Amino acid sequence: MKRLLKKLAIKTMIIGLGLSMVLMLNGISMGESLKFRLEPNVVIIGATYNGATVRVTGEVPQGCEAVIYVTGRRRDTEFKKKGKALGLLWMNIGTVVFHDVPNLYLIFTSDQAHIKSLPIGFEALKKEISITPESEDKDFLFREFLKLKTKEGLYSINKDALKYGKNINGTKSFTCTVTLPSKLVPGDYEVHLAAINSGKVVAFAKEKLKAEEKGLPNLVASLAFQHSTTYGILATVIAIIAGLIMGIIFKGGKGGH
Repeated sequence: MKRLLKKLAIKTMIIGLGLSMVLMLNGISMGESLKFRLEPNVVIIGATYNGATVRVTGEVPQGCEAVIYVTGRRRDTEFKKKGKALGLLWMNIGTVVFHDVPNLYLIFTSDQAHIKSLPIGFEALKKEISITPESEDKDFLFREFLKLKTKEGLYSINKDALKYGKNINGTKSFTCTVTLPSKLVPGDYEVHLAAINSGKVVAFAKEKLKAEEKGLPNLVASLAFQHSTTYGILATVIAIIAGLIMGIIFKGGKGGH
């Protein structure tokens, strides 16, 4: 029994040393641990939701720069490709699928140069995803994809977004205001913090951010997906009532002339 425990202890030590070496080779030090806070960590999407802000505060080692990035769930996204049919009419001529793309990708840094050598940013994202058909021009399609997502506020790189405090006990504090777009969908998101030194990630941490739908939007979604029959009846009744009201308004308007 003692021999078995000794062997297990040796194996555990070897695995731990191996993991430490892998992390060091990748520029991540196990000796550095980061902690940061989100205020709030739950965002409510109600009937009047038009975007929100989350305050991020924390500390990074002295001499490091902080990079914060927010990512959403990855999924395949399909787009219709438009072109001229017979050289005359613009219409859908095919389908393009972007594989494994996040539905939210926001980066906040004090200087965009800090992320150039890191696996963070739009160029890094382009390398991560794939597009089918593979015969399509990936560079062109990705640029168009970025234009769309940037316009919707779902993708962005925000420089000069962090404010630093004083250096205390080998660390410096930071504050960042994360702006969430009006098109944010309910779900779970991740807020990542990376401490950068000499172009390498020396420490890393992440926190969960949740977006919850409440109030009227949640009621409508619940009826539509869980009580489809009731939703259909209510939608029909509302449409009839709205039609009657509009008819009365326009009829009354004509009678006044």
